[in-house]
Amino acid sequence: MEFIDKKGYILLSGGQDSFASLIWAKENFEEVEAVSILYAQKHKQEIEYAKRVAEHFGIRQSIYDIGDFLQSIANSTLLQDGDHNQKHEVASHLPASFVPNRNGLFFTIASNHAYRNGEKHIHLITGTCQTDYSGYPDCRDSYIKSKAVELSLGLDCPVSIHTPLMWLNKAQTFEIADKAGKINEINTLTLTCYNGVEDQNPWGRGCGNCPSCKLRKAGYEEFTHSK
Repeated sequence: MEFIDKKGYILLSGGQDSFASLIWAKENFEEVEAVSILYAQKHKQEIEYAKRVAEHFGIRQSIYDIGDFLQSIANSTLLQDGDHNQKHEVASHLPASFVPNRNGLFFTIASNHAYRNGEKHIHLITGTCQTDYSGYPDCRDSYIKSKAVELSLGLDCPVSIHTPLMWLNKAQTFEIADKAGKINEINTLTLTCYNGVEDQNPWGRGCGNCPSCKLRKAGYEEFTHSK
């Protein structure tokens, strides 16, 4: 493979998409390391799932706790109380769960981590997707490409951001896990629920009512019906 002799750094959230992206990373890089971030998110249980996923795949994980930094400068139902199914109070065309520039901050942290490790070409992997997603602008392909250029300029070091799920829907994400023989693991070891509900369902853990759970459930149903 093109990157097999390189090291990749995956932003591991503990969710379905980062799990599937990790499968891709393990297939395409000689070594993979996880970077996870605590940002005072209400569904902070996901970090515990990220730990389980990293342990399951036998990869090193670094966790950065940035405290209430985002909470102090951003409005989001992932950070404050509110209904995830409503519109964002600042930008009515976006969902209430949108955290402005969250991915930008996460990429900066992960690239700095890799830079400190002496990488000459930094490879970041993320589970961002523009097909089945909540409409966040910092998940779009154009943003990711632009961010890679910005990070490369800021570090004076080439930075590549790999998005293996960018053009896949949630059913195809389940297919990645199924082909790797890890459909049970993606359903039990990951948490994508905005409310942090850990109830086990056929499609994975979650409340079933938040936007993230609805996407995941619909994707799983499409996946099972296609088999």
